[in-house]
Amino acid sequence: MGKSTYFGAGYDLDYHFNASVDKDSLALAALPLFDYGKELRKSGTSSGPVVNFLIDSRRNSLNPPGGAFMAIDYRFNLDFLGSTFNWQSIFIDARKYFPFDKHRQNLLAVWSYYWAVTYGKAPYLDLPSIGWDYYNRSGRGFEQNRYRGRRLLYFESEYRRDISRNGFWGFVLFSNIHSVSEYEGNHFGYWHPAAGAGLRIKFNKISRTNIGLDFAMSKDFTGLYLSLGEAF
Repeated sequence: MGKSTYFGAGYDLDYHFNASVDKDSLALAALPLFDYGKELRKSGTSSGPVVNFLIDSRRNSLNPPGGAFMAIDYRFNLDFLGSTFNWQSIFIDARKYFPFDKHRQNLLAVWSYYWAVTYGKAPYLDLPSIGWDYYNRSGRGFEQNRYRGRRLLYFESEYRRDISRNGFWGFVLFSNIHSVSEYEGNHFGYWHPAAGAGLRIKFNKISRTNIGLDFAMSKDFTGLYLSLGEAF
């Protein structure tokens, strides 16, 4: 559509099978507000078209030196295409990069996304959940799947800076916070923060690709993360 604007469509398929429930989770089926008890013991499918809109002014997606990014994906899951339920969802992803130095890495990056079921009932394992963004990069400091609901709102900021003059060594400081909607009322009732720091080693100077080693923690969890490329 334009130099940095894109529009497209595709097809998404999620198929979960051989699901089981731990013994300490069996009581969930007895809760009046929890209606996924039977589905957690069988397979589930989400199948249907997705419409994509993207604005991307970054020169490098692995380690952006500046620019901005925004993507909107709207997904239709249809029973005649094999879905367990008819349901729809939206995913809005926005990122912005603020450089403070033209010659060395000295940058603030911010990221936010909103993920929600907009219509119908989604299979339990396809509900918005922390750590299940497209590249599984969100929620450093939380166990993947720790929080799940019909809506998820996420914010993260990260300060990135070189240590050595040639950019071989660097470090990052980051924090994130998110909330998932409550089962009753579908509102955001609780916010979950995490923070951490990481070391960077330049893997490829031309592509600006870094090897990252991050340590992050939240109230009930600590994690160590090894990555190729930045988290966002």
